[in-house]
Amino acid sequence: MLMSQSRLRSLFLISLALTTFLSADDTPKDVTTIPLEELLQTEYIPASHIANQISNAASAVSIVTAQDIKDYGYQTLGDILGSMRGLHTFQDYSYTFLAGRGYSTPKEYAGRIAVLIDGYRADDSMFGQAYLGNDGILDVSMIERVEYIPGGSSAGYSNGALLGVINIITKKGSDIDGTQVALGFGRYETLSRRATFGKRFENGVDIVTSFSDYDSNGQSYTYNINGIDTLQSNQHGENSKKLFVKGSYEYFSLVAAYSKRNVDIPSYPYAGEWNDQAIHNHDENRFIRLAADFDITNYLKFSSSVWYGSYQYALEDSVSMSSMDSLMEFKDDAKWYGGDVKLVGTWFDDHVISIGTEYRHDYRWDNSHVFTDVVANDVWWSYHGSYPARKTYSVYGYDEWRWSQVWELNYGARYEKSDNGYHAFTPQAALIWKPRLSTEVKLSTGITHRQATPSEDTTLTPERVHTNELVIEERLDHQNKILTSFYQYRLRDQISKKDNNGIDARGVEVEFEKYWDNRTRLRTSYAYQNVSESDTGLALVNAPHHIAKLNFSVPFVDEKLRMGLDIQYLGTRPLYTDARQEYAPSHTLTNLTLLSHEWVPKSDLSLKVSNLFNKTYGDVVDPQSNGDLLYPQNGRAFWIQWEYNFR
Repeated sequence: MLMSQSRLRSLFLISLALTTFLSADDTPKDVTTIPLEELLQTEYIPASHIANQISNAASAVSIVTAQDIKDYGYQTLGDILGSMRGLHTFQDYSYTFLAGRGYSTPKEYAGRIAVLIDGYRADDSMFGQAYLGNDGILDVSMIERVEYIPGGSSAGYSNGALLGVINIITKKGSDIDGTQVALGFGRYETLSRRATFGKRFENGVDIVTSFSDYDSNGQSYTYNINGIDTLQSNQHGENSKKLFVKGSYEYFSLVAAYSKRNVDIPSYPYAGEWNDQAIHNHDENRFIRLAADFDITNYLKFSSSVWYGSYQYALEDSVSMSSMDSLMEFKDDAKWYGGDVKLVGTWFDDHVISIGTEYRHDYRWDNSHVFTDVVANDVWWSYHGSYPARKTYSVYGYDEWRWSQVWELNYGARYEKSDNGYHAFTPQAALIWKPRLSTEVKLSTGITHRQATPSEDTTLTPERVHTNELVIEERLDHQNKILTSFYQYRLRDQISKKDNNGIDARGVEVEFEKYWDNRTRLRTSYAYQNVSESDTGLALVNAPHHIAKLNFSVPFVDEKLRMGLDIQYLGTRPLYTDARQEYAPSHTLTNLTLLSHEWVPKSDLSLKVSNLFNKTYGDVVDPQSNGDLLYPQNGRAFWIQWEYNFR
């Protein structure tokens, strides 16, 4: 039986007070004095802490670096996440969605894994959706590394991080050190262009700015209509533009991004009738974040930030009705701003204590539906409305207590309250045991909450997840590492399912990494997941039991040529959550990338072949109008990219 929230809150406050009192010492400790050798071995820097704050993650962290992105030819954030242990992505013809630890219900826009960009919460507030395809707010060439931290993380990352956090760290000007131009070309007459400038100046100013665009005619689709195969040509065209700016000077840093994406959606699967005109989708995302980080004393560090974000969505669809030709237009507009303040203290030996507060104001949630008779140019029906604004306040505390060379306790909690009556206490804790330098065992637990978005119903009871995880990491030597994770979670008050009482899940993940002296790299993983509805015991729709990944990168010709092999296996997934239990077939995708590094001076040239063996497969979605439950995905595709550096 779970403790009551009041008991958990009391236990946390008493524990924090006792450990602070018992560990007081006249000799303070400054974490910035950690030797460089130890710093270089640190794999995880949490976004909720300030710069240079070193911490152990309480779960099994996965990392993809900028070099991985190049070596395997990843083009979108969805490509990156799809290569990570235990994750998989799926897509309809509009968006790419992220599935983690078995939770992958189609058409649920709100994700249960939060996405942060340099500390900014990047999902929109209207749908709670993070954008992972060409609609993503970042060009992946601007990413320095991506960290996936599974497990309940609300104490560090606020409302919504039910099953984990994706933490994206972008490049600095010093990483670019000049001007880059890039040009890409691929199937369906697809073209991409990018121009980037980055530099760190002698006065300490570091700046990077990048503009990129993407344009594709899109593929054609064939549908069986009344027994006749009918071709719908070039009805999946897409174009996007992205702007990214980042700068820092002394204690201050600024990051801003803007993206706009238009995509045509084949009309037949959605409309239920033949229509030679595509549906048009439009997404527009922007944010800006200003942060300050500095030392108040040798033992007290200060971090604060303010941010603003907005998201606009529009859909246009031409529909033939009995008495008129109609144009349907749907629009959503969301805007928000907020700020936070953090203090990190190292007054006491063996402790790093973080406390903070955060404020968020979702001040605009507007939507409109307009139906127009395009022949008479007359609006015959319209609706314009808005949802009540929401202000959310939170405070949190976190302590990393290393009481011996082999034992450490990381624990903390967040209390969150909104002006709509919502309030939640979200504790988490992790016990870490290091019996020897090569072995680390982590046992963690936590409770996490998520408020409903306007696209759901903001008056609904928030979701609650209780997670437990056991992680064993073993470094066999400096070139080999194996990680095993056992996890369990219980989701209750599922917002999208008012008639059931939640989801139960358990699973195991295993990952092996090996590095050779010639810079050959291997990472392979296997995940077993068992996810079901708690009241019926039926398997959850689109939740595979088995996921396996293999990434292999090997250099040739004095490292001027590198081959990257990315193989992903996805097991069978239920098409429905009911007694029929029909399954989508399993499939294995193989992607091959050849990267030439400065064979031509100052240039990188890459060739990627996606779906190398032209595997036929589909992704599970809500039923289409023709009854199909699988959206066919791309076959073999080529992508050629050239990057030139002016230095």
